[in-house]
Amino acid sequence: MNDQATALRHLVEASSVRRGTEVSSRPERESESAWSLPSTRRSAKAIAVTSGKGGVGKSNMAVNIAVAMAQSGRRVVLLDADLGLANTDVLCGITPRRTIEHVLDGVASIRDIMVPGPGGFMLVPGASGVAGLADLEPARRRHLLRELIRLEQEADVILIDTGAGIGSSVVGFAVASERVVVVCTPEPTSITDAYGMIKSLRATSDVVDIQLVVNMAEDEQEGRAVHGRIEQACATFLRTPVQLAGVIPRDPLVPLSVRNQLPFLISSPNCPAAQQVRLIAKGLLGEDVNAGSTGTEAGFFQRFTRWLGFSDEVEQSRG
Repeated sequence: MNDQATALRHLVEASSVRRGTEVSSRPERESESAWSLPSTRRSAKAIAVTSGKGGVGKSNMAVNIAVAMAQSGRRVVLLDADLGLANTDVLCGITPRRTIEHVLDGVASIRDIMVPGPGGFMLVPGASGVAGLADLEPARRRHLLRELIRLEQEADVILIDTGAGIGSSVVGFAVASERVVVVCTPEPTSITDAYGMIKSLRATSDVVDIQLVVNMAEDEQEGRAVHGRIEQACATFLRTPVQLAGVIPRDPLVPLSVRNQLPFLISSPNCPAAQQVRLIAKGLLGEDVNAGSTGTEAGFFQRFTRWLGFSDEVEQSRG
């Protein structure tokens, strides 16, 4: 498939061979031994990381938040939910043998495709060039839902790296989560698009907790000024507050970590950006997220499918 992500993966794989690095041929077997199914039913807490536009560091933010949460002792699954242009595996320096596309084709399970990510979280690699979840054939959609539901019983936290923009699947993943992190930068277009995303989320749900992360800010003052502009617009037109989760300073070690395909929380754990991400992760977790639940309330994927309008398929998927 001649899309950007596929070409990038080919380049990455070739680069790995030149460097003499080894790509695990069966990383999923490691994930099975480390992530055994709990004996009691539970439902993981879901936190979506999204943005109004691409190019703001959303996926890099999701990866490093996953590292921070895993390092704090949580069982974290990072789901790359961008079925159009997935790239979290590239950011982690992983060339997965299988992706969600293999699950859709019925040749692999979620447990088969899950791979250990750097820092201790588990990654569910996304796919490129696949139709949105709502556009899939019913049989393939039910099969994927059946597999995804298993994640809720295996983790404390499911981090969802959504696609950018306000498509139905993106908004659906977000509003089904307990918390949504909207990532933006100080650029005017990014601020406008972040507000547009928040507006779309609020038009769909007045319950979800929306928090803002300002990335690539020159300093704390600039980040807070960006939040102030968005907060004022939300208060005036949406009559809803938007909390500031944190400000990530512009840090030369961040793009360096991207080029080296290693999260900056690992490559440069004491850099200013890493310190701020740890604070953001701590705030997002909270005691309630770590506690998990007993499964009496609707889980994330049940809420998600209800929003998309095919909740009957959840029960069929559980069967």
